[in-house]
Amino acid sequence: MKRIYKGKTKLRIQIDTKCDLSGYEDVTVRAVNPLDEVKTFPAVVKDVENGLIFFDIQEETDFDISGWWTLWPEVRFDDDRTACGRAVRFFVYEAGSI
Repeated sequence: MKRIYKGKTKLRIQIDTKCDLSGYEDVTVRAVNPLDEVKTFPAVVKDVENGLIFFDIQEETDFDISGWWTLWPEVRFDDDRTACGRAVRFFVYEAGSI
């Protein structure tokens, strides 16, 4: 499936941060919906050295508005350094749309 649909929960979003995450303490993903509301999702580190993370959509309200969204990863390291990844835009569709 190549589309993200509003209100669906069978979805895993995987992100390549393109940096070594050794020493990370916390990884989150922030998303801004079409109404400029910010949502935060806890992420799981899949591969520390290659910087691969993911998060699973849990609730129908996670992506609850159709339209253009912006998403980026944020990492906090155990020495209190922080880093943000490059933001990407994606479209959330209404179910049944073409």
